Formats: sequence, C-alpha cells, structure tokens
Amino acid sequence: MVGDRQKNLAGSRDNANLAASADAMLDGRFDAGNHIYPLRVQYEDTDAGAIVYHAQYLAFAERARSAWLRCLGIDQPAMLADDGFGFVVRRIEIDFHRPAGLGDILDVDSGLLRLGGASLKLQQKIINRENRHILARLVVDIGLVELAHGAQPKICRLPAAVKAKFSGLALSDG
Repeated sequence: MVGDRQKNLAGSRDNANLAASADAMLDGRFDAGNHIYPLRVQYEDTDAGAIVYHAQYLAFAERARSAWLRCLGIDQPAMLADDGFGFVVRRIEIDFHRPAGLGDILDVDSGLLRLGGASLKLQQKIINRENRHILARLVVDIGLVELAHGAQPKICRLPAAVKAKFSGLALSDG
C-alpha cells in the first residue's frame, strides 16, 4: 500500500515535470540572444491558394512576442491583474519578402533593438525553417501603459524588475 502511494507520488511528479517541460517547449528558446519561436502554418492561416494571408504574419509575430516575454519571466496576466500595467504596440513596420504556404514550419526570430525608459523596439524575422529564407521582417515599437479602470491608458516607465529582465539581452544588430 505504501509502495503504491510512493509510485503514485513519483508518477505525479514525473507528469508535472513533463507538463512544465512541454510548456517551456511551446514558448520557444533563446539562441545567441534572440528568441526563436517555432510554428507550423495551419489551414486557418491561409487563403484559397494555400498561401499565408498577410495579416497572419502579424498574428505570428504577436504570439512570438508573448512567448518571448514568458521566456524572460515576465507574466503579462499578473502584471495586468496586480499592477494594471500592460504592453501595447505603438507602431509596426513590416516588409514582406516571400510567401509561406500551408504546412510550412516557420521560426519567428525576435531580437531587442533598443531598450528605453518606457518602451522597447524589437526586430522580428519570420523565417522558413527548411530553406532559411526570410519571409517577413517586422520592426515593432512597444510601450508600457497603466490601464486604470475607466481612464485613458497612460504611458509609464518600465519597473526596475521588468527592465532588468531586458537589460540582460544583447542588442540585436538589426
């Protein structure tokens, strides 16, 4: 009986470790200072010709930015709930170079270009994993805002603890 209970506890720990490992894999990884977020083009991402619809590149980049923040240990839902702070996109430039198609495996490579007092600038490249062609390149300006109930969002400085998580990253060469 005691042996069964110990086996169940060990199995629970193994399952928890597997779940934590799977969660970490879902958010990508860091490589040479940049964050790499993998994804596969799904049917819903494409148009009638099985080519990725242009707006989906923005969605891919947004998912990668959220995963990048999680990998840095920045919990956006907790920041919003506890402090009323949230990251917002102020500006995006996007250049499309080549199309992606149904079933392609892509990597979204995100690198920090500039860290300011209340904002940051990222470069994101969406790359075909098979041939390493850059499909789209984005430059994204992001700011931190205070989202008080009923008030207009107000730009605010990055808290020291949050800024410290970014300051460990090398600036991307663009």
